[in-house]
Amino acid sequence: MDDIIETLGGPASLYILAVAYFGMVIAERLWHLFRRSPDYDDRDALCSIGLNLMNSAIGMVVGLILPLALYLWVFDTARLTTLDALWLSVPVAFVLHELAYYVEHRMGHRIGLLWAFHSIHHSSNSFNHTTAARGFYLDGKLQIMGALAAALLGVPPVVYVAVAVAKSLYGIWNHASYVGRLGGLDRIFATPMNHKIHHANQPDYIDRNYGQVLMICDDLFGSRAHYTIEPVVGLVEPVTDNNPLSAQFVGLRQLARKMASADRWSDRLAYLWRPPEWSHDGRCHGVCPKYARRAEAAANL
Repeated sequence: MDDIIETLGGPASLYILAVAYFGMVIAERLWHLFRRSPDYDDRDALCSIGLNLMNSAIGMVVGLILPLALYLWVFDTARLTTLDALWLSVPVAFVLHELAYYVEHRMGHRIGLLWAFHSIHHSSNSFNHTTAARGFYLDGKLQIMGALAAALLGVPPVVYVAVAVAKSLYGIWNHASYVGRLGGLDRIFATPMNHKIHHANQPDYIDRNYGQVLMICDDLFGSRAHYTIEPVVGLVEPVTDNNPLSAQFVGLRQLARKMASADRWSDRLAYLWRPPEWSHDGRCHGVCPKYARRAEAAANL
């Protein structure tokens, strides 16, 4: 166990993630080729890979170096105790990371500016391993809440990094296009089908199934959606831009367009913190299917 923690939480962690990501991507593509499946969109997949590479390069400082430095500072200067035993530190790290992931992920869907960052991950119209690392470099940074809590409680940095890496490996796998429903496992874990539901744009599926590994937070906080119909992935306002240089700004463009529709600055600024389906005039601006009836009623007043 010690060796596993040292490996996952050490300098090789980024290499492990990169090898796992591209290994799963290649294996999945070969699987589709073997089955002669027409469903795999190569242009979309290459766009996702391009967004991943840009996100990794640009976000290295804000997503890795600064959080790690802050973790070390809190651990060295302010920790309340030291959790040396792995049987205790690993579960504590897991729980804190899972909770922080859930909270940050839910905020990313319910706050306008954060959704502009996170919507890039949802902008693919395909669901496969390439989508797992599709993102914007400012997305997900509030997960540092869990890291700082772990540092304060005395979880060694190598342990927290190892847990985060292991959960990220799972997060790559749960975007698998070749895994369907898994019966009882779907009740407990954020399986590929549960996460595909999260990526779906049908009204009953939007803003559901936020968990990274487990579904317990979704069950506790009322955000679980069970499989009823086949999920259709992608944004409510579909994106067909497969150029990673421009696709990374799709969320910001949609946000800017909504802000420009308002005349008052108070309404424009409200789009930054209001949920994505909110509008200053009560009308649906193409991104609020859950509230379509309410928006239609408001439009007829």
